[in-house]
Order: sequence, then structure tokens, then C-alpha cells
Amino acid sequence: MPRSRLACIGLVSAAALLFQVAQTRLFSASYGYHLTYLVISVSLLGVGSGATLSGLLDRRSSRPSVATLALAAAASALAALLVETHIDPGAALAASILVAYVAGALPFVFASWIVVRSLREDPALAGRLYSADLAGAAAGSLLGFVGLPWLGAGGLYGLSACLSALAALAVAGPRTRTVAGVAVAAAMTAALTLAGDAIAPPQAGPAKRPVYGENIAHLATRWDPHARVDVIHYDGLPTGELYRNLIDPGYAAPRPDAHFMLLDQSAATLILDGSADMSVLRASIIAAPYELLNRPHVLIIGPGGGIDIQNALVHGASQVDAVEVNRGVSALMRGALADYSGHVYSADRVNVMEDEARSFVMRSAERYDLIQMTAVDSWAALASGAYALSESYLYTAEAFDDYLRHVTDRGALAVGRFYRDPPTEMLNTAALGVDAMRRRGVADPHAHLMVLRYLDFGLLIVRTAPFDAAATDAIRRFASAHRFTVAYDPLDRTGPFAEALVGTPVPATDDRPFFFANDPGGRVPMAYLILFGALVPAGILSWALLLLPLRKTIGPALVTSLARRTTVQALAVGFGFIAAEIILLQRLTLYLGQPALALALGLAALLIGAALGSAASARGKLSVGRAALASALIVLTAVVLIDHVTAATLSLPLLARAACACVLSMAIGLPLGAVFPTVIASAGSQDDDLVSWAWAVNGAASVVGSIVAVAAALVLGFTVVGLLAAAGYVVAALSVTTGLRLRAATTASPQPT
Repeated sequence: MPRSRLACIGLVSAAALLFQVAQTRLFSASYGYHLTYLVISVSLLGVGSGATLSGLLDRRSSRPSVATLALAAAASALAALLVETHIDPGAALAASILVAYVAGALPFVFASWIVVRSLREDPALAGRLYSADLAGAAAGSLLGFVGLPWLGAGGLYGLSACLSALAALAVAGPRTRTVAGVAVAAAMTAALTLAGDAIAPPQAGPAKRPVYGENIAHLATRWDPHARVDVIHYDGLPTGELYRNLIDPGYAAPRPDAHFMLLDQSAATLILDGSADMSVLRASIIAAPYELLNRPHVLIIGPGGGIDIQNALVHGASQVDAVEVNRGVSALMRGALADYSGHVYSADRVNVMEDEARSFVMRSAERYDLIQMTAVDSWAALASGAYALSESYLYTAEAFDDYLRHVTDRGALAVGRFYRDPPTEMLNTAALGVDAMRRRGVADPHAHLMVLRYLDFGLLIVRTAPFDAAATDAIRRFASAHRFTVAYDPLDRTGPFAEALVGTPVPATDDRPFFFANDPGGRVPMAYLILFGALVPAGILSWALLLLPLRKTIGPALVTSLARRTTVQALAVGFGFIAAEIILLQRLTLYLGQPALALALGLAALLIGAALGSAASARGKLSVGRAALASALIVLTAVVLIDHVTAATLSLPLLARAACACVLSMAIGLPLGAVFPTVIASAGSQDDDLVSWAWAVNGAASVVGSIVAVAAALVLGFTVVGLLAAAGYVVAALSVTTGLRLRAATTASPQPT
């Protein structure tokens, strides 16, 4: 097979992964975090559908050329963006999701079709072909991470189209249509980078806030792998209205005006006008902890627009350290918004670091008088269920234990969350505080907690020392003076909140970090409904679009022992790989301290390792059984040892930790990448129809497996997901032995006449 075909496969695979990154960012910004799972499902369905179409149509003489398929992938990537951004999900959510489902699948269909056709034509080269596919996907992952801040999501769609058009040029040469395809894709990339919002305007789905419209002044936009950042100003609102739920209703002095910073058009943070008098913050509910402290050393988790920093400075903090995970936020606060905010990120006694807060705290040797974290997540998280499946490592039992270990003996942890009826978020937050004190050997952990409420906002204060009469009276007086409610009083443990807290379990751990998926009220958690809503259509569509058409066409080929063994292996490997990927990326998130970096670097390294393993399998010396058994052992070893390795190297600089993560991911990927091409080569050597079947079955297993893996993590934890991944490869290894026994028995048994 010519090298141009390998280059074509690498380019379309990179384009497909890049398209998936862009789709994920677009869906998260416009529809909601939970619908980003739709992107994964759609992409995997598209990959499987490409195999189905190859099995159905490639036997015809009039089949489309590889160059045509590559150009179709380029055109469909751009079409998906333009179609998805011109349907208002707020007015027609079902229609917009349906259109996005179809449009979002097409680039994967065409890319997969190219790969599967190549495998069918020469299954003996499955190792090299699959290696090119995985290496291209790894490159796409890194391109998405590096390119998003510079190009924006729209520019990534254009870049994906460019790569697919270049794939057509690589395989067909400089013909009119291939050169034109590259030129058009390049022009669209430039246009989308320079005027992305004008060509593909951001849509606001349910629980999202529009960033353009009447009485909205749009001030700035930044794309970051963590979130799209928009800064807006609402014209005509009374001054201070945006933060009314934080301030004493009787406060009569002037209040600073404020801009609104939105992350993915939902999670919001305030940017107060730094030229105004900040005395209003002394009458805010977030000022309560300072009643217990004098010139404290403060750590702010998630400073966002800087209101917590300004609050600390107003109350005389001796030093303010702050940790912001979103580099887009930090860049705006240090750049375009620096003057408006009063240069709060670079003020005297302020040190803002760009890092993931939990990872920073784990590595830090400092102890603080106050650690404050105010609503670091979505403003509409609980109401919409949008973050029900979001892994939040800021709100776990181990996280609160880490925070309190870095608080001084008379210090406090203050966590602000939204207080609705029933107060699910605040109960879960308080339960984490109780558990953290219990972990420290405190006999009466409830004596260390106090909860305030005003309107829809609540504040939990956890002291390392018990709330004695003096401390409790100080908070009571503060609350009374400013018309706030004491929802939980450690010296008077009566009332609805106190009664509900007694029966509230620990809502999240590092192994089950789904803080927003828990509902102490006994209702079915939103996360379960989301997963059920994703699993049913995923199963139906996988059967109807991937497996049923092929089954009808190549049915006779599927009754052999080889076909049955291939089916079991493709199913087991499809689930095993996606589950191993999920557990690896989960572990790396805390280790590297940058979720987006963990995703891009961990996925790229895993795929590069898999590509090397696939290339090694092309030598033909490794059987399916041995490759699968090696994969099971490496996954099991990783599950057992990865936490010990990361803990031992956590204090290293980021560059060194990134290198360790790459080595670890590549080591896991090496055996994993050797299994599936070995399955393909074995099946294709007997019947090329089984190549399409194995690819489609593997795609279906990945679609359903990704949802099942998340469900298992939600209920049982990520460690169990890792064990299930290892079990998948054990099943693939055992199927070889079972298949040999069946075949031997069939040969020895006399046939009826």
C-alpha cells in the first residue's frame, strides 16, 4: 500500500479528533456539559457507520474514491458548524440536537470509511494502517489543545477541514478539486478565526445566558480548553443588581458597577469596577469569615473576576494567594480588563497563580488562616442538571481534608454554594465538612460548622477549632446586623437544615467525584436520567445503523466460529479500550493540575503508545490472546500502582510531571494498541467482510461502553471502571482459547449424514 494512503489516514484521523474537540467546546458552551457526552456518542457512531458503509458499498464498482471521501469529510465539518450555530436550541432544543447528531456524525463516517476500506483491501497491513490512524488522532488531540486559544472553536472546524482536504491532496495529487478544497478550507479557517461569532454565532440553550442581544454590551471573548470566556455588561440594570444575593438589603451607600464574566455562557463571575468604593463588601455574606480573623493570610480558590480578592483586601488580608484554572480568565483580568478591575490580579499583597486549585493545594507547603471558595462552578448547575456528570475534584471528601490540612489551628475554610429549597448543594457541602473533621479524629465534627444564608446563596464556614461561644456570637451578630439567616448553628442544632444534615451521606470522593449527582432528598439524581437517556438511543442506533445493515448483507459469514470469536473480541476490546482511557485521564487530571492539559497530553500519549503497539503488531509475531492478556495485566497494574506513582512524583515541576504522564500513558497504550489490529488481521485473512463487521462491533461497543463506564464510575467509582477495563481484555484473551476448543471439538465430532 502506498505511503500516500498512510498519510491520508493520518490526516483524516487528526481532522476527526480535532473536529471532536471543536464539537465538545461548542456543545459545552451552547447546550450544556451533559450534552458533550452526545458528541462522544455521535463520533463513535460515526466511526462504526463508516465501517458499515464500507461493507455495504465498497463491493460496488461505482464506489466513491478515497479523495472524494476525504473532501466530503472536509465539507461536512464546515457544514456541521454552520448548521448547528444557526438553529436556536432555546426555541427548538430537540430539533437542534437531532440536527447536531446527524451533522456531527458525518466527518467521522467519511474518515472511518477511508480507514476501513484500507483495512479491507490489505488486512495483513492492519498494524501499520491502524498505527497511522492512532498517530493521526494523537496529533489531532494536541492540535486541539494548542490551537483553541489562538483559533477559537470556529477556527478548529476550519483547521479540521484543512487537514481532510490535505488528505485528499495527498492521495490524489494536485488536481483541480483537491487544490480547490484546500484553498476553500484555508480561507474558511481564516474567516472563522477572525470573525467566528459573526459567521457562526454562539447559541444559548436551556440554562444558558445569551452573550449578544438587546441591552447586552459584549466586551470580550476568549477561548480556552477549559471554557469559552465572555465578558458582557447589562445596560439598564440598577447598579449592584448582579450581586444583590450577596449584599445586606439595607446597605444604602453607593455600590460599584459590575461586568459579568460568563464561562461557557453559564458559570458566571463578577468583575467589580475597581475605581469605586469597595466598602459594600463589608456588608456581604462572604465577609462573614473575617469576623473571626485579623489580617489573615488568605487562599482564594477560583478568583474569577476578582470579587473574593477585593473582599480579602478590604478586610485587611496580609497576603492573598489565588489559584485560577482558566488561563483565558487570567489573561483577560491581566489584560483587557485590568484597568476596569483596578488591576486586582496584580495588586499589592496579591499573587494569582494559573493552576488547578486542588492540585496546587496538594503540592503546597503553606498554611492559611482562611481558604475561601465561592460558587466555583455553574450558577445553574443544580437547577438544570448541567453539571450532574461533571467530575469536580474541588468538592470531594479528600479535597476538603486537603483544604483543612492547609488551614492554621485557628483558621477556617469558607465555601459558598447556592442555597435552594431543598438545600441539596449546601447539605452536600456541609457533609463534606463533617467528613473532613471526622477524618481528623474530631469527636464532634458538627461543632466546627456554621452555615449562613441570604436569598439563594449559602456560606459554609468550617473552623479547625470548635465554634465556642465567642466565635458563634461573632457570626450571629454579623448575620443579624446584615439581615442574613443562620441556617446551621453549632450551639443550637435545631431546624430543618440541622435535621437534614444528620442523614446526609458523603456525596463525593476522588474515586467518585460526582458532587452534583447526589440528592439527599431521595429523588432520582439527574445524572441517572441523563445516562439512561443517552444509553437507550445509543444502544438502538448502534444496532440499527451499525450492526443490522451488515448482518443482513454478510449474514452467512457471521455463523462461523471465527466470526463469533471476532465478535466477542471486538466487543471486549471496544469496551476495554474506552474504559481504560477514561480511568487514565481521570487519574491524570489531579496529577497534572490542568484538566485540559491532562486530556490533551494523556490522550495523545495513550494514542501514540497504541500506535507504536499497533505498528509492532504488524510483524505478525503477536497473537490476539497474548496481546489481550498483556493489556489486561498493564491495565490492572496501572489501577493498582498509578496513585502511588503520582503521589511520589507530585512535588515535581509541571514539565517533569507531564513527562511522567506521557511515559505512563504510552506504556499503557503499547499493549492496548496491539490487540485490535491483530483481531482485524486474523479476521481479514479469512474473510474481508469480517473487517467491516469487527470495526462496526468495536464502534458499537465503544458507544455503549463509554456510557456504561461513566455509569459504573458514578455508582461504583473509577477504580471499578479500571477493573472492568482489565476484565474486557481478559475476555478477549479467553475467547481465543474457547474458540480453539470449539474448533477442535467440531473437527473431532462426526457430522450427521
